[in-house]
Amino acid sequence: MTRTFGAIVAGAATLYLAAARPVASQEPPLPTSREVIARSIAALGGEKAFKAVRSFHAVGKMVITGPGISADFELFAARPARVVYRLNIAGIGKVENGFDGKVGWSVNPVSGPELLKDKQLQETSEDAWFDSPLHTADRIRRMEVVGRVEFDGHQTYKLKVEFPSGNQQFEYYDVTSGLQAGTEGSKTLPQGVVPTTSFMRDYKKFGALMQPTTIVQRALGLDQIVTIASFDYDKVPDSVFDIPAEVKPLLAK
Repeated sequence: MTRTFGAIVAGAATLYLAAARPVASQEPPLPTSREVIARSIAALGGEKAFKAVRSFHAVGKMVITGPGISADFELFAARPARVVYRLNIAGIGKVENGFDGKVGWSVNPVSGPELLKDKQLQETSEDAWFDSPLHTADRIRRMEVVGRVEFDGHQTYKLKVEFPSGNQQFEYYDVTSGLQAGTEGSKTLPQGVVPTTSFMRDYKKFGALMQPTTIVQRALGLDQIVTIASFDYDKVPDSVFDIPAEVKPLLAK
């Protein structure tokens, strides 16, 4: 009887100590990468609304901190992978970068016309893919959620994304809204391969889709801040993506 009572007491004590021991708080399990992307697409307005758009034209302003450069900004994009952005920089002149699906170019008053080549052309073609927010399987080699972290003042899911070219970047998606908060990666510039961080802020609805109206690209110790005033859909003529006349002679070389 004494032994039995002792065992009961010991068992009760064990239960008490186990109940009194603080239970470690457990973070909820991370979603899959496809779940994160599905939430992002829904937050933008849905896949159906996104695929209904064939092209867009964005207008705004750009400022580069430090040197205090400012410019009027235009961005044109169209399916499947065509893009042109133009800057009219105060005191410098007009700058244009573009990709027509095969050829990439740059025209500016400092270096003149140039054709994009090799790594820079490859990165431009990936960036120009119109459906890139959808992360379709044919455009992504692999992706995974690597953690939940703070980014630009938001709790975000951090995705590691690898493209068929082997290029990689990290993408951040707001835990609450589902919208993309930014990216980290590298860009090939005339100065070399440069670590670059982009921030996407101040989303607003234009038509059926949400769009970031403040985009900050941080590289080489400078912030390039683009503020978008308007988005127009399906009003971009094909001629916008024509290779500029001053670039065409370079194609023959």
